[in-house]
Amino acid sequence: MSIGVLPHLAFLAMGIDLMKMQITEVLLASNKRKNVLLLLQEGPQEMKTLLESLDTTRSALLPQIKILKQNSLISKSRDTYELTTIGKLIVEEMVSFLTTADMFGGNCEYFGTHFIDFIPPLLLKKLPGVGICKVTNISAEDFYDVDKEFYGKALESHEWLEITSTLHPAFHNFYVQMTDYVTEVSVIMTQEVYKKAKQEYYDDFKELIDLNLISLYLYPENPGFISFTVAGQSIKFRLFTLEDVHDNKNISFSGPAALEWGKELFEYYKRHSVPIIEI
Repeated sequence: MSIGVLPHLAFLAMGIDLMKMQITEVLLASNKRKNVLLLLQEGPQEMKTLLESLDTTRSALLPQIKILKQNSLISKSRDTYELTTIGKLIVEEMVSFLTTADMFGGNCEYFGTHFIDFIPPLLLKKLPGVGICKVTNISAEDFYDVDKEFYGKALESHEWLEITSTLHPAFHNFYVQMTDYVTEVSVIMTQEVYKKAKQEYYDDFKELIDLNLISLYLYPENPGFISFTVAGQSIKFRLFTLEDVHDNKNISFSGPAALEWGKELFEYYKRHSVPIIEI
């Protein structure tokens, strides 16, 4: 919905008059107009409230109000303004567009420089709603180590969901120790990781499977990312750049929306994986 918002907004405006075909300019060319619409999305507002919220003067705001009224986006009753039916529809689309633009071109430009095609289309559309992103630099020596912050979140929530295309030499001890405190530990590994664990760490890998303390799954293809982790109400990516190399950064989100989104992504890959019950 958000990707095609500009053509959709223009379509809505076609039946009004020639001037209103420039509706995208009305919405996006003025911060004052945009902010008025966003305020009115919360409900009818008096002029006094608009002036205080926007920290502006009546003489500066009235010309913008006039343009919004001319384009049938808002209506006035005495000194109170509210969105019209068309205005409500258009502002809803505008918010979706702005959120998506901010996610992929603003605060989270990380996604613009890294490979994200592994995310299913439906979840990709939902990504702008997961919250505020945090990009963290990782030192070279810590790149393959466990994130202590995320480990702590797992201990608090008793849940650790992981998809990985890398294997740390101490993976056996890490997962065994984690099960002393974490109720659910589920790990999806790639074919390459499975082969490495089987060939180079056979005894440790076999014991991990035989203990049946964690749920292990094999994803048969290359997912196109380094790792993805869900712990507590946080999710974290380590991605390849568009040049197919790994850099020293990861990106994370926190909150209920991030947790829900993260579980959906994990379940997507789990459905396309097979349980590992023996070597």
